[in-house]
Amino acid sequence: MKMTYDEIATWIDEYFAAFNLYGQDPHKIHRMDEYFSKNFVFNPYIAHVGKVAGRDNWYKVLTSHPSGVETLTPEDVVIDERRQAFVAQIKAELSDRDTGELLLTKRYLARYPLVEEEGRMKIERLDFFWEVLPEGALEIDDVFERDWKREGRS
Repeated sequence: MKMTYDEIATWIDEYFAAFNLYGQDPHKIHRMDEYFSKNFVFNPYIAHVGKVAGRDNWYKVLTSHPSGVETLTPEDVVIDERRQAFVAQIKAELSDRDTGELLLTKRYLARYPLVEEEGRMKIERLDFFWEVLPEGALEIDDVFERDWKREGRS
């Protein structure tokens, strides 16, 4: 099953909308099964951040920071119909879940190769780069550590 350029573009819109609704909610995370393959791999190109293999392990990462929620907005997308992949420049806004206060904005560059699984195209891997913010700026880990310290993981 190959998707056309227009089908991939529509799928991307659906994916980001679903991620923002369900992708960090432990009670709804499995709604993302439509988008991530079982053998999904998160492949970060970020110092001190390790690769995550397997969809369920990825879901643990996504739900490991309940007090902060990321909203992802694709700002530019390049679709490769032949390779069934896309690259997105993404604006990530991290907000406090309780107050809604915007804590930081950061840009990501992500490459998403797709694979057919269960009759649907799904994300096989996420090759991930992020913007380095100026020294002293609040960073994502600063926000997420609030939860990690409560869990005794820091």
